[in-house]
Amino acid sequence: MDYSPESVNQLLGDLNEFIHQGTKLFEYHMEHIELVRRYSLLINKRLSASIDTNKIETISLAHDLFKERSLDKKKTFITWRDYQIPQNINRYVRMNLDVLEEYGLAEYFNSDIQLHPQAAAIFLIQELGITDTDILYPVIFHACPIIPVYETLHADTRRMIDVVMLADKLSSNTLKINSRNLKSRVDLDKVVFSDNGHEFNYTLGLFIARLLSQGNSKEENSIISTNHYYKRLCEINPMVSGKNYSIRTLGRYKTWQKRSHRHLQMR
Repeated sequence: MDYSPESVNQLLGDLNEFIHQGTKLFEYHMEHIELVRRYSLLINKRLSASIDTNKIETISLAHDLFKERSLDKKKTFITWRDYQIPQNINRYVRMNLDVLEEYGLAEYFNSDIQLHPQAAAIFLIQELGITDTDILYPVIFHACPIIPVYETLHADTRRMIDVVMLADKLSSNTLKINSRNLKSRVDLDKVVFSDNGHEFNYTLGLFIARLLSQGNSKEENSIISTNHYYKRLCEINPMVSGKNYSIRTLGRYKTWQKRSHRHLQMR
């Protein structure tokens, strides 16, 4: 099917509301995807990367479409506007491993990629005809890039993955602190942009975002991914090199001061 970027993004926005409306975390979900968009745009601006803003919006709207808490696992699909919306995403991904195989990902089905980003990418391909790797890989890798695949991709695609991975974790961390009053090991926004929003510690932010996503996971590809971003940090900051790291390096969970985040006031 032939869609304009604007119509795709309108459809994805409507679909997010349809899937998540009425769930306990509906407002959180909608705030999260909007903040992913805003953080991606801000990082794009600070990098002077000239990333396509329509692609940023598509990724932001698509990456958490099928977050497990919003689905009815007793059903395989439901129909919405003639689209098949997966409900049992484990079954959906298993049914479409051939689609993932085209992108070199079928063997990583049970890795820390998680199911919902795989399902989202399959939906974009199967239902909307999207094959743009600058969209699909950031959706799939937004929490855990699979480095053997990541390293084969074009530099622009890798940059898009990095931007979205950092934006996703900035968004969830900011909402945890500012909206949900939950304790966190770190204020990631403060690390990346400082208290006043004027700094930009990009590579450090990427590493901490990955470390937060890994948590206590011992999954091999998750560890490889975190090591990749740690190596990049060491390459630009020799003072870090050779030190051991773990999630505990970030300290204990604590309550952080709420902030205005004026640097995010952009459309």
